[in-house]
Amino acid sequence: MLKAIFIDHMGTLVYEQSEYLEALLKKCVEHSDEKDPQKIADLWQKKHDALLKKYNGENFKKEYDIVLEAFDDLKAEINLEGDSHEYCDLLVQHWLHTPAYDDAYDFFEQCPLPIYIITNNDTCYVEESMKLLELKPKGIISSETTHYYKPAKEMFEKALAITKLNADEAIYIGDSLNKDMEAAKAVGIRAFLIGKEKTDDPDIQSLESLLDVFQYL
Repeated sequence: MLKAIFIDHMGTLVYEQSEYLEALLKKCVEHSDEKDPQKIADLWQKKHDALLKKYNGENFKKEYDIVLEAFDDLKAEINLEGDSHEYCDLLVQHWLHTPAYDDAYDFFEQCPLPIYIITNNDTCYVEESMKLLELKPKGIISSETTHYYKPAKEMFEKALAITKLNADEAIYIGDSLNKDMEAAKAVGIRAFLIGKEKTDDPDIQSLESLLDVFQYL
């Protein structure tokens, strides 16, 4: 019997793009040797994701500090000028103020089960984001809570322990095959994929809307 829904935050409940992210990339272009904002975004994401895998468990660092390190590395590679904290703080504005997808509100209103957000972001930013969006999850289980980052399966193992659920008592909705789907599957949680990525994996159910998940409850 299902007792809860676990769901990703960025890219699933809220958009991955925002005016704040655009402003950040524009600032990077204006103050570096790289003039292609997409190349900057891809390069930074690669550095960021590598650091997420590094700082798990006993080596845990908060994501803000990881973001800071990623910008420090980026500065050296593309001759980015300025204080890394300034770039981090622009990204924080993106975390706080990115709008929710339209179906997020109906999803929260109609969902018959408790909703827990499973996120790599620092707790305070997700809490503030939910407050600003007036969305009320049952709980927020972050990297700070577990000391692990997705795609580490320990993130989901600890989420189950915190909620006192077995793997077959929860489902997980996310937008990333790598960070979300594989990690959830690794601990036996049924995974639902939403967004741009596609899969032929018979163990992963694709959704067009968050509301589509209700037919599987």
